Amino acid sequence: MDHALLGLCLGGMGELQVRDGKAVRRVTSSPGRFSLLGQGFEQKPLAWSGTREMLYVAIGAAQFERLMSHDSDLACLDIEPQYAVSDPSIVALVLNMRDEVHAGCPTGKLYGEALSMALAARLRARYSRETAPVSPYRLALSPTQVRRVREYIRQNLASNIGMTELAEQVNLSPHYFSMLFKHAFGVPPHRYVLHERIHEAQRKLAGGGMSISELALNLGFSDQSHFARAFRKLTGTTPKRYQSTC
Repeated sequence: MDHALLGLCLGGMGELQVRDGKAVRRVTSSPGRFSLLGQGFEQKPLAWSGTREMLYVAIGAAQFERLMSHDSDLACLDIEPQYAVSDPSIVALVLNMRDEVHAGCPTGKLYGEALSMALAARLRARYSRETAPVSPYRLALSPTQVRRVREYIRQNLASNIGMTELAEQVNLSPHYFSMLFKHAFGVPPHRYVLHERIHEAQRKLAGGGMSISELALNLGFSDQSHFARAFRKLTGTTPKRYQSTC
């Protein structure tokens, strides 16, 4: 295998017999349990019975290193093979990924990358053979870095901003940057960007001169429906009602 692979059982049931060295392991695959195989793994003889619906997540070494490389010298996610594991945190992250993809990724790159980093960090902490020591870093973004990131976000609200490009503004890895960002701003990057977009929407709705559909596209929302849902969730009212009261 040229990448790590996580397979989550969504439905059905399967009985697996996996040869591990000279021993044969027997495990039951059921909804909410997953198997995890590392890069370079070669599957030994395996037999299984039953019918299952599976969801697979491939974790490429290049993507993993891009997101996590400043935390340790990582060439790949070195995982001990796992079968039919129960880990609610992993399952929740994978299902959130699935739901976001099925919805057309309306929240954008920031949320998708945040899910990916959270999954990678959890897998590394719980299932890696070895965890390299984390290099010492500053504990917070400096005031200059905070100002630079805030200005970049305000200037690019219409863009599909990604974690990588935000981290590049202060020369940090995406994973380490996301942790320092939450410490400095109080919320994850994708939540902060969403709040900034809604605040700008309120300002422009009060000023008039732009339709709600135009406003949604100009502020980086995937469509008017996504904009309306996000606006109502944060303000308690719809964009149309808000505009009529201004």
